[in-house]
Amino acid sequence: MANVKFFLDTNALLYLSGLKGSDLQDFKTKIEASNSELSTTHVQVDESTKHIKFDKKIDKEYEKKVRSYQRKIDKALGSLKNKEISVRLEDTKIAVFGVSRFGFARFGNEEIGKLYDELRKEIDECQKAKGKPKPLLNIASDATIAVSSLGHDFFITTDKCLFESWLKVIDKYRMLGQQFKVPKIIYARRSPKEVAKQMLGLLS
Repeated sequence: MANVKFFLDTNALLYLSGLKGSDLQDFKTKIEASNSELSTTHVQVDESTKHIKFDKKIDKEYEKKVRSYQRKIDKALGSLKNKEISVRLEDTKIAVFGVSRFGFARFGNEEIGKLYDELRKEIDECQKAKGKPKPLLNIASDATIAVSSLGHDFFITTDKCLFESWLKVIDKYRMLGQQFKVPKIIYARRSPKEVAKQMLGLLS
């Protein structure tokens, strides 16, 4: 059984794959010594490309951008495997039309549905307030990823809006801890070293 369960958002996964040299060896040694587990879901692995047809507002330029992003994810997963960093693929805790993949999503319950709806609203408002609105499909993916971090010790994200929004929703639903193990939300700056540093700092 893992001592510490980390759940990674998409960019945390991407940056972690960039570790090299002594930073990589140090990360692997400490993660293995602590018997920690790294997890993600299919949403991070096939970030929106499999479901892009569901959002009519997405144009060809955006589709090209997403497919380029998908290639980065595929490369990152290959890199992590070559570096012998194991990442466990888990089911999402909610099934969302246009995001979820059959066989990789649980149906969840009413409480999970409320959390998801609230989180999606918070992310949308946060992105608009920062002047960086996201397509609804991306917001749905972000909310699905965050809600799926329930049951883990730590949720590692490099997305400030996702970080702030998930904290707000967890704080609002204080009774959540009676039903689920609520992860501590950790924000990491966007670099391989920073993601690894934040994670290893939680083991000391």
